[in-house]
Amino acid sequence: MNLHIRLEAAKNALNTLIKQPVATLMTVLALAIVLALPVGLFAALNNLQQLLGQWRDQAQISLFLHRDASAAEVQNLQVLLERGIGVASVRYVGKEAALAEFEHHAGMTAAIQTLGENPLPASFVVELNPLAQSPSALQTLVAYWGRQPGVASAQSDLHWVARLQAILALGKRAVWILAGLLAVGAILVMGNTIRLHIAQRRDEIDVASLVGATRAFIRRPFLYQGLFQGAVAGMIAWLIVAITVTVLQGPVEQLAELYGARFHLLGLNSGQGLILVAASALLGWLGSRLAVGRHLDHTFS
Repeated sequence: MNLHIRLEAAKNALNTLIKQPVATLMTVLALAIVLALPVGLFAALNNLQQLLGQWRDQAQISLFLHRDASAAEVQNLQVLLERGIGVASVRYVGKEAALAEFEHHAGMTAAIQTLGENPLPASFVVELNPLAQSPSALQTLVAYWGRQPGVASAQSDLHWVARLQAILALGKRAVWILAGLLAVGAILVMGNTIRLHIAQRRDEIDVASLVGATRAFIRRPFLYQGLFQGAVAGMIAWLIVAITVTVLQGPVEQLAELYGARFHLLGLNSGQGLILVAASALLGWLGSRLAVGRHLDHTFS
């Protein structure tokens, strides 16, 4: 019996929304735009993290080996480096390869030939994902590698990683604050809309209360209205973000090609989209509950 009452209330709420298509559409679009802004910013931050994660060649650690490092020490060190958290690649550069690379970039072949021997040591070049660990953890890891047998010195420049992660953290916090403010705005928009519906049905509500209708019975259709409108607004917000990503995909790929890279924009996956719809439906429900609760407090007082 209770399930039948709930289904009937949901059906009545849906019919009410369908009978007022213009008002319903305006409310849903307003909520969708409010939701699409923070969700779009979250998607932008995710794409930025994806892009920065590809800059592994910019987060390099060079470990220079002792001249008398044994083959076993070199092999053990390579295994240790490859197991490191956030390590994208490990490349061994022998003495001859280091000399050839130095001559190619520095153009000092004649000067080096006067030395009579190769002054450059063998080394390991480790490429890291700059977002895999915190800067302090990366510094600790580099220091640990530098103390391994066979390692003469470790060279790294991770200051830009700290700045990068600080910027991303600031961006995430700003987006969360904006999302919170817009969520409050969404609740107020839905509350205002439901308040108008209540005003239109004030006589009906008063009569129902006089004949013994409970608060839950009166409140239920309005809660379903908020729930339905919030869910539809979440779907439209998801669609807005998907369309925006599709429109920007071509220009972003062209820009990436100019820098000799490939980059594909990411939108919301199915899990994130469902979370958006559920959160939007919850906001609609909360706005409706607040508006109906205030009216019922006045009616039943």
